Amino acid sequence: MKWSTFVYNYGWSSWVPYLDGWIPRLSMTVPLLGYLILFNDSVSELLTFQVLIGESESSFGLSGSQRLRCLYFGLVSLGVSNIIYRLRRPYIFRFGTNITEYTRTCLEIFTSYDFTQIHHRIRADGHLTIGGKYYDSEWDGFLADARDPDAGTEQAKNTGDWSLAVRKHGDLLRAMLSENFFRGETTRRPWLTACLMLSSCGYLLLIVPGADLFIKVAKSSFA
Repeated sequence: MKWSTFVYNYGWSSWVPYLDGWIPRLSMTVPLLGYLILFNDSVSELLTFQVLIGESESSFGLSGSQRLRCLYFGLVSLGVSNIIYRLRRPYIFRFGTNITEYTRTCLEIFTSYDFTQIHHRIRADGHLTIGGKYYDSEWDGFLADARDPDAGTEQAKNTGDWSLAVRKHGDLLRAMLSENFFRGETTRRPWLTACLMLSSCGYLLLIVPGADLFIKVAKSSFA
């Protein structure tokens, strides 16, 4: 049951900090500048810590150049993952990367056409949303309050009030937007998996040099 729940809810929004935090964003510059660092002997010497742990005499763990390579390839992996994330993330992320931000933005900028498109998609699946089921009568009530049914004709009376209709039917619109966000963020899952694998490799490669240095410092401190 836990696995089924995970698969059903497996979407992009839960992993945004992991894929698009400040480290992955900064890492996008590494492929452009990394070769200048990777083959720089002076930088490699900075990571040997000969005075601190006597690394030149150490017989285990990583050397300074190996630590540098781990950092480099770790940052490259994170950078590639972030680039893929930005190119292949769901379209709905243009309006918000979580349901709260998405709903707030859409309620401010969406038009009746946008909501109508969402309604037709949900209606095709039986009016089911995350918050429950709604009916055509509820949707028709929103449209009646939001716009003049005779707009564009000589009988137009300008009786519609969009802002009032959004406030009055807020529960319905939020339920529709929540469902639309959920459907959008659970698309392109293979790309999400690829990003997670690359990011995980990147973070692991960044952790290894630090763990190696910690063990050596501890060993030299208590030896």
